[in-house]
Amino acid sequence: MRRGLCAGAAAALGLLACGRSTQSELTSTPNDPIPTPELSARRPTVRFYMERTTDRCEVFWVDGADKSPSENFPCPEDMLLGERLRIAGMTCIRESASEERRLPVVCPDPLTNLEKAYRKARFGAP
Repeated sequence: MRRGLCAGAAAALGLLACGRSTQSELTSTPNDPIPTPELSARRPTVRFYMERTTDRCEVFWVDGADKSPSENFPCPEDMLLGERLRIAGMTCIRESASEERRLPVVCPDPLTNLEKAYRKARFGAP
């Protein structure tokens, strides 16, 4: 039974030595402090938004107290006044006062282009 679990874990996680213990596992105690993750492993604090104003949509990013200058673009047809779209991974989330409108949606190009430009300027990544 244990070998079956190890084989499944090795396949799922890409581990090579499931059955073997490392030296740190053999010498660790329950009272050892939990290691802190590297800074690169943390979720980025910057968020990218498209917000509906009276007649146009504003695209901007927010990072803590910092906010980029807004750029105006045409709004998606189904976006209501006061709603905004936020990039969340590989999709966007509609943020709305109405609970039933808070759904994943396709990200509009101006919003994804802002994220790409920000990452290129900040990290030099394509």
